Amino acid sequence: MEQRVAAGSLGAYPAHEKTLLIRPEHLNQRGTLFGGYMMQWADDLAFTAASLTFPKANFVTRRVEAFDFSSPVQNGDIVKLRARVAKLGNTSTAVEVVCVNARTDTLVFSTTAIMVHLDPDGQKAPVPQ
Repeated sequence: MEQRVAAGSLGAYPAHEKTLLIRPEHLNQRGTLFGGYMMQWADDLAFTAASLTFPKANFVTRRVEAFDFSSPVQNGDIVKLRARVAKLGNTSTAVEVVCVNARTDTLVFSTTAIMVHLDPDGQKAPVPQ
């Protein structure tokens, strides 16, 4: 089932976006996007969103929720990944990541990454605001 995503559907914290052209080296043996690339891009953008929202913090990924790929991505497609801090905890943030196929305007996947703030000694610490 394909889902459409509204352009302004992200909430109160600023949204961060990355646009990528899918090239042949990103494809798996079936000719669709290899999911590992998408997971890497989502984790990278979640880190960027947390770091730019709270620039005095040092974040690492604690967990990324399930990746349920909703529609395939082909060679030559352009995908837009959007991320924003959805929830702020004491020592961590939940970052929502959504990927949309720009050509078809369909949802590719959505997930949530939990990003933990570390102090200079590598210990969990409150997120500086």
